[in-house]
Order: sequence, then C-alpha cells, then structure tokens
Amino acid sequence: MNRAFVAAAAFFLSSLGAACGRTSESQAAPRGPAPTRITLDHLQHLGLNAIVRGRKVRVVSLYAEAPDYRPTGSPARGGFEGIASLDDAARAAVVYLREYEATGDSSVRDEAVRLLNFVTAMEQGDGEFVNFIDSAGRLNRDAPSSRQSMSYWAARSIWALGEAVRVLGARDSTLLTTMRPVLRRAIARMASEIEAERLIGGSTTATSEALLGLLAAQTARDSTVVVPLATRTAQLLAQHSAGGSAKAPWGAYVDRDNASWHAWGARAPEALAIAGRALKHPEFIASARKEADGLWGRFLLAGGMPSQVAADGKATWYPQIAYGVGSIVGGYLALAEATGQRRYAVFAGLAASWLLGANPAGVAMYDEKSGRTLDGIDGPSPIKLNRNSGAESTVEGLLALQSVESNPDAAEYVHYHPVGDLSISLANVPDRREYVGPGGARLILRRGPAGIEIARDDQAIGGDEVALGDSKPGASAAAADAKKRETSSDSLPAPITLTYWPAANPAETSLAMRLTAAWNAANPGIQVRVQPLPAGRSSEEVLLAAIVAKATPDVSSNVSTALLSRLVRAGGVVRLDNRVATSARLRERTSSAMLASLRLPDGGIYAFPWKTNPMMLMYNVDLFKAAGIGPPRTQSELLQAWHKLARDTDGDGRLDHWAMWATLKTTWYERFYDFYPLYLASSDGTTIVQNGKVVFDNDAAVAALDVLRRGFAEGVLPKSNFAVGRDPFADGTVAMKIIGPWFVKELTTIKMPGLRYDVTPVPSADGTDPAKGYAFADLRSIAIFSTTRHPDAAAAFVAYLTSPAADRLLIEEASQLPYRRRLASDPRFTESLSRWPTLSTYANYVERTRDLDLDPDVVEIFDLLSEAYEESAIYATTPVKDALNKAAREATNIVNAR
Repeated sequence: MNRAFVAAAAFFLSSLGAACGRTSESQAAPRGPAPTRITLDHLQHLGLNAIVRGRKVRVVSLYAEAPDYRPTGSPARGGFEGIASLDDAARAAVVYLREYEATGDSSVRDEAVRLLNFVTAMEQGDGEFVNFIDSAGRLNRDAPSSRQSMSYWAARSIWALGEAVRVLGARDSTLLTTMRPVLRRAIARMASEIEAERLIGGSTTATSEALLGLLAAQTARDSTVVVPLATRTAQLLAQHSAGGSAKAPWGAYVDRDNASWHAWGARAPEALAIAGRALKHPEFIASARKEADGLWGRFLLAGGMPSQVAADGKATWYPQIAYGVGSIVGGYLALAEATGQRRYAVFAGLAASWLLGANPAGVAMYDEKSGRTLDGIDGPSPIKLNRNSGAESTVEGLLALQSVESNPDAAEYVHYHPVGDLSISLANVPDRREYVGPGGARLILRRGPAGIEIARDDQAIGGDEVALGDSKPGASAAAADAKKRETSSDSLPAPITLTYWPAANPAETSLAMRLTAAWNAANPGIQVRVQPLPAGRSSEEVLLAAIVAKATPDVSSNVSTALLSRLVRAGGVVRLDNRVATSARLRERTSSAMLASLRLPDGGIYAFPWKTNPMMLMYNVDLFKAAGIGPPRTQSELLQAWHKLARDTDGDGRLDHWAMWATLKTTWYERFYDFYPLYLASSDGTTIVQNGKVVFDNDAAVAALDVLRRGFAEGVLPKSNFAVGRDPFADGTVAMKIIGPWFVKELTTIKMPGLRYDVTPVPSADGTDPAKGYAFADLRSIAIFSTTRHPDAAAAFVAYLTSPAADRLLIEEASQLPYRRRLASDPRFTESLSRWPTLSTYANYVERTRDLDLDPDVVEIFDLLSEAYEESAIYATTPVKDALNKAAREATNIVNAR
C-alpha cells in the first residue's frame, strides 16, 4: 500500500473520529435489544467447601430462600436429606464446563474440577453412587433419594464426567486422571441395566441424561464401548414414546404405559437428536421429533408450558419451574443442529422466554445482575410466585440460557412473548398463535402437516444450513423497522436490501455468491446484493478509499486487523458484541482468549473474526527424503536444511534449486511470509506493539532476522525474485515455503505432477520451546459499516456467514479455516477438513495464532520492519541488532506522536 495514501487516509479518519466524537455508530446504526447477560455469581454463592471421604471437594447448597438467599439444606421431608446433593453438583459441573468452553476462564474450569471431585468421591467403587451429604460431609445412605444405586444421581454423574472428558480432554487431560476410572465403572454399571432393557432408575429422564454423558465421551473418542452402548440406550429410549401426532399424549416420552409426562427432565428429545447425529442414526432424530413436533408444538400454540401431561392429554399447568423449561430448550436446540431446520432454534428461544418474563407471573425468573433463577410459579389465581433460588433452578436456568445465547435465532426470540390467553386444554389449542417481540415485531406460528410452522413474520432471517427447506425465522429489530412501514396490518413491507463486499478472489467470490443465494431464497424480507471488493492494490486501500468517498457497503468480509483500528477510531464500524445475533455467534464460535487481542480499549469487538490462515512451513516430502533430512524444528536446523537442499541441477556451477525463497520485496505485508512467522514461533506470543508500547526489539526478532541474514549471506537463499505468475514451490524449484491453508486449494491446479507435500510448524529459535510457539494468523474479519441503515439485519447476515454450515463450506470450497475454537477436534468439521491434504494439521493451530496488533499505525511499523529486513538480512549493510533498534526507535516515535 502507498504510504502517502495511508497517511492521508489515516488523517482523514482521525479527523472524522474526532469530529463525530465516536457517536457516528449510534447515529447511523441504532441499537437493538441487548444480549442476555449470563453470570454464574449466584451459583458461585451457593457453592460450599466440604471434605467427603477424606477429599477436599466443592458442593452446591440445595436451597437459598428470599430475601437474603442464604444457602441452606433440605427441610425435614421423610427424613432430612442433607446439605447438598450429587444431582445438583453434577449438573452444576456441566454449567461450569460449558462456561469454560465458551470463555477459557481457568477459574471457571477449576470450579468445575472441584465439583467433579465431589462426583468421584460419591462413587462407591462399583459404578454406583450415593446422592446426599450432611454438613459434616457424611454420606446419607438411608434416604430413598440418596441410597447407593444406579439412578438419577448416577445418570447425572455420567453426564458430568462425559462432559469433562469432552471439554477437558484436549488440553487439560491431566485433570481427568481420577475421573476416567470412575466414568468407566459407571458406564459398565449402566450397561448392565441397558442390556437388561431397564431404564436407568426406571426413568426416561435419568436414561436421557446418562445418554448425554455417553455421547459427550464418544465425541472425545474416549472409549470403544461407548458407541454400541449409546446406540442401545437410544434404541431403548425410542421405545417409550406414547401417542402420536393426533393422539394424546402426542409423542411424549414416558417411563411406562399410561404414565404421565412431566416437564422437569424431559430430555429424551435432546439426547435422541444428538445421538442421531453423532451415531449416524437418522431414526433417532425422527424419534426425537415425535415429542417436539407433537406435544411441544401444542405448548407453543397454547401459549404456555404445563408441568405434567396425563396419558389422556389432560394438562396440569403448575408448578412451573426452570427444569421444565430447560429440558424443552435443550431438545429444540439439539433438533435445530441435527436437522438444519432453524424453526427449532426459534422455538427454543420462545420456550426460554419463560425465564425472561414470558410467563403467567410476567416476572423475569432469571436475574441478569445476580444470576439467580427463581424457584418457580407454584400456582394461579392469584399467581403464587416462589422467589427462592436454590441449586436446581439456578443450574437449569443457566444451562438453558447458555445454550440460547450461543444460538443467534434462539437469542433473538427469547425476547418474544405470546399474545392472547393461555389455552387450558391441549386437545383444543388454536391453529395459530401470534408472538410479539421488541418494537412490535411479530411472529405467527401455525399448525402444519409436519408440526408447527412459522407462518409469517415481517422480516425473515435465514438459517445455518446453506439450503433451507424450512419455515424461516425472523429478525426482530428488522421486523420492527419494517412494521413501521406497513400500509395495512396484513401487507408485507418492501424488503430490506444489504450490500455485501467479499474478497475479489475467485474462491471467495464463488463462496459468497453461493451463501448469499441461499440466504436470499430463505429470507424474502432481507435481500443481500453481492459486489466483490473493487479492484485495488490491496483490500485495505480499497476500503479506506470507500470510507473517504462515503461509499462503504453494509457488510464486508475482507477486513484486516491492519485497517480495523483506524475504522473504529473514526466510528466507521458497528460494535458487534452487544448485538444479539453476533454476540450469540461469538459465544458459540470463540473463547475469551481468542477475542482478547481483538478487543478495543472500550472492551468492544468491532469486527467479527471470520477466517484465519495459520502460517506453517510447507515442504516437499520427496526432496526432503532425497536430502536425508526431516522437517526442521529449530532455526539452526532450518539453516542446515537450506544448505542441504540448495542444488545446481544443470551443472553450470550456479545454484538453480533452493530450499526456500524469501522475497526481496519490502512491501509491509511481505513480512507475513518470512520474518513475522519466524518471530512468532519464538516470541511466546509477544507481537510487535502491546498496550501502546513497541516491544519487538527482542531476542526473538534478532533470531528471526539473523537466520534470514545467514541464508542470504551463505548463498542458500536466492537474491532474486522469481518470474511473476510462477510459484517456485509448485514447480519444485524450492523445497519449502511459509504459507497458509488457502494455498492448498491453489496447489491442486498449479503443482507439478507427483508433488507430495506436508506442513510443519515454523521453526523456532534455538533454545526456545517449540511447543510454546505461535503461528501468524493472517486473520480476516467481517465488519458492519456504521453507514448501514439496518444494523440488526446486517448482524443476522453476519451470524449466518459464520454459522457451522457456512464454515463447512468455507473449508470445502476455499480450503480456508474458520476462526473457531477446537476446530480440529470438532466432529462437525472432520469430514470437511479431510477433503484437503494437510488442512487438519493447519486446523490444530487455529487457537495458537497471533495476528497483527490492533494498532492504527501497524502498517507503518511493518514498513519499518521491512526496511530493517532489507538492510540487515538481504544486503547486510547494518547489523541485525542495530537495524532492529533503529526500527524500534522510529516506531516508538510514531506511537508517541499520536
């Protein structure tokens, strides 16, 4: 990029930012509903330390009564049960594990481990568990709800331990040492029940929760016995559906013939939907839909959720508790994932709205400030609200909201409420029901041949799946905006139109066209027009020019970190972590650690991290084999490889084949392919500017430049540029290159026949730990420009572009990697990654990357590093340390001048 142009554009953007006082976003992009805040404060408040069987553990107090919410034990009820139960601790551990997965907060992980220590302490050596302890940590072996058995508390222990294996196994496996034997014994004990065709504890509820644990362990490939047992368990569960689509109790899963269905613990649909997807048994998904489509659909049309439904269909509406809501939310979201039908995610949001005030009491049962979930609504006329907040309500409320706030559609519709009176009889529910959201947005549900359909909303938003054969959910803020423009109550408004600029390269343009076509077909109310990024020397230059010309699109997916801080300083882009759709997708896709370097000083995320290109060392397998060397791990080994691989193949006395090519160009971004990856491999994650201070004048930078200097000085790096349009690695002229995964697709068309290649981490400096090295990310993000008139519709589109289905297409169509946590081990992406050689290896580095610093002068600083590279490495006119010191001084002057 031309430095004069950058400087002029930076001055313009700075002036614009100062003039508008960072208010341009709020003026041009109005705020929609805020995401629901999830806090574990009250759950933490309920936690107690205990000594159980000589072990230090953490438990959760059973009750906490209003108004002071002091933790207490159980009342005398057929004998005192105790101060804490395994039932609650196991489910609380699941909450903490999922929060750790979303945030990466080690304190949350540690709390989960302490609760899991209690779980293992309550196992009796044979796979059976005791449930309660008293305040002294003594086990209650006498109460019917606590006796040693394979029952509810054992099932929930299997669930918690299975989740621990899934979440902790990849990076915290040492924490599982004491847990794995307990899980193995519990699974073996469970197997004896399932083989005898007995439900765990005689309950579909307990059996479903145990199955969730098996499926979590299976995801982590923890045991070869899990898959057949999970299959048999799902088959047993599927036999317990009663009634049919037109016959009470309408597909409900019940413990035995003529038994009532009860809301608390109705997790069979969730477990069966996950089993169907994980085990590749579509019949389990169809079985899960029986209760969801038949029974729960009637709840949506009735406008409320009963606590029990008898075999003849008679509903008991109270008490209503969070456990009854959470089970339905989990089932709907599992079906959304398993089927690709986003209506189920919308239904999950509508069900979870009970927690936020869409209930007979009209009271938010979940308090965003404290994290308390009230114990329920005990009865009507007048409403009997139970304002206590004990363990089970708190845990189940958090489990439901964690899932909802990780799904953009569910998070959107959790703010809706039903219109009209509750239908008391499930046998006579209306054929349609209207729901109203923020700003008057409407959603109409109706009975259809395959269950409940979304008949109409004022503006629709699309789904995760690229091709949707399903009723379409709606974007509430966009719908509210459209509602103001209606000419009558039944007329549809003109559609919103968004402009989307993807990168202009063929792979990304093709991907954008395919995704947008699916979006437009699914979303008549929000249409997107694709225009590839206009031609220019770089995307940064084009977008800066668009800012200057006031011609920015609504959305662009080729925003680099080098440009972002300038855009934010000018108020040119919309904050995304405080909008419902993008906030939910960020929670589903990333962790706090992955977002840390992308947060601005105000804590905001102003561009959605879309795709990452971890730079690795690609090498020619056969050339390495012929030279008798393996992939270099250190920079001294790299230099040795350069010597061994440099050859004169035509006998003219001059080298014509090389180990590697480091370009002589000094354009700032050329350092992404030589100096910067070598630097990050040794810097322990240190980038070049941190907290407004220049930090690259260090040993890692010296080592990176010095190995390049030696390569040039010793004649094993060519001091020439190769012909334009020719890739020397693809034709075998060089044996290795530092490159990202996008090149894998390109290689399929340009490589010479028979080229075999692999990738390895970029070598680190001698004396450093290669395991602590980082890869350069070359991250590309998606921004919503503050000139948009429809920020929430744009946010919904961004959430769609970053959905699991869209991410699979990104991998398959472009050989590029979504910036997504645990990508390499996520079974949803295994098949997609396997379509390209080496891509699974690249995927292992997604979370171990560093990008450019979010600094407005980062381009100029990289220009200075390029000058240091030219002086010290290529031409050796200045010693490496002197060149770096000079660059650091000049960079410091730039930073201090701001």
